[in-house]
Amino acid sequence: MQKQETLNYEARFADALVQFTPFAIKSMGLVQGQTSLKLDAYTLACVPYQFSMRRAVLAASLSKDEIVFFQRFQGSLVGLAIAFQRADARAPIKVFCRCQLSAVGLMKDREGVGLVVLDWKPIPPDLAQVLGEHLEFTERLRIEFDDFRDRRIPINPDSAKRLGYNNYVVMSLGGSQLKLALFSIAANRLEFLLPMQASDLEQGAPVLFSLFFLAYRFTVPGKIEAAVRLPTGVQKASAKIDYSPELVHILEEYFRYRG
Repeated sequence: MQKQETLNYEARFADALVQFTPFAIKSMGLVQGQTSLKLDAYTLACVPYQFSMRRAVLAASLSKDEIVFFQRFQGSLVGLAIAFQRADARAPIKVFCRCQLSAVGLMKDREGVGLVVLDWKPIPPDLAQVLGEHLEFTERLRIEFDDFRDRRIPINPDSAKRLGYNNYVVMSLGGSQLKLALFSIAANRLEFLLPMQASDLEQGAPVLFSLFFLAYRFTVPGKIEAAVRLPTGVQKASAKIDYSPELVHILEEYFRYRG
């Protein structure tokens, strides 16, 4: 049964890439600090960077001399050990992968960080299932982002508790940061109040929001949609925001709880 399921995942997501963002790490249950690469007599501590059903890219702390040294193993068979803690399992899943070392090089603009590229020989079924379930999950969230568009949730003590919202959001604009008072949220839009001393916002200005929830702390880019000064002098504004898997997952849980 598992073999057929993993084969389906391999075919369905053959060209899909999984970036190991904090969201992906939590979704897949990656046990951090337990990924290592065995090259001949050497063991290299590394961090998953990008995986697919065909290959893996790992990040490791490497000097230029070390990169030159490990490049001698290109084309040889190596072993990758990695572990995942699934929510429904008591013990972590420990996966050992037979791979071919394809390339070793420096990460662009990151001194002292190397990238190691591996080709699965073949991908282990347990790993294919972990990646496939995560990709299936994010595929569903993409669909729900469209379903949740403009489903506005007013922020009040009750909704903040159900959302797990920590009543803290910061907007970055032109090198400055402003703490906002969020009064409504949707998958594609935020509405908020700014401090009285804040400069007038221009429509279409690009901004970055940092949102703090119990489940996730994440950033999402957006653009100012509208802004107006209230008689009190406080500025009221709205912004359209990009897709955020963290936010869509939070909203999914909220709407499920409400029925």
